Amino acid sequence: MAYRPSFRSSRSAEEVEINMTPVMNLMVVLIPLLLSSAQYIKIGVIELNLPPAVGTSVSQLEAPKETEKKLDLAVTITDQGFFISSSLAILKNVNGEGPTIPINDNGEYNFDELSKKLYEIKRKAAGNFSDTEKIVIQAEPEIKYQLLIDTLDAARSISLEEKIYTLFPEVSLAAGVL
Repeated sequence: MAYRPSFRSSRSAEEVEINMTPVMNLMVVLIPLLLSSAQYIKIGVIELNLPPAVGTSVSQLEAPKETEKKLDLAVTITDQGFFISSSLAILKNVNGEGPTIPINDNGEYNFDELSKKLYEIKRKAAGNFSDTEKIVIQAEPEIKYQLLIDTLDAARSISLEEKIYTLFPEVSLAAGVL
């Protein structure tokens, strides 16, 4: 049984113009939304300096000759508490042994005491050293991430008498522990 050819195939296709108005309306809304959300994402970033990658050459590992005095302040987080050290010495606690700031009796770290001690160090070191804005944070492998972030916050600023003072804004993470 033969069928008659369709009338559609013989007609010429009509040209249809694409309506771009909805796409343009979408772009007008999306572009400002994306630009404004980019600013919120930037606020949540913690800026820090990471240690160099493993496998450096021997010439890079040699200590450079220093012409100016550097503080090289470091805070080490252990399961016993905070150890504060510099290129000059390791700061001892009241008893003369153990961490500089030991953990409390209930097992919590004392971030207020850490900030006060760093503020005292910053005041004494001002003008005497070239790196009074830098600090190195070291942690044992078992230390939780939130404890590390709280230590970073305590090392950056302190609030005294309703004023906020900047302590050490340039924070670096170290690969090793003392």
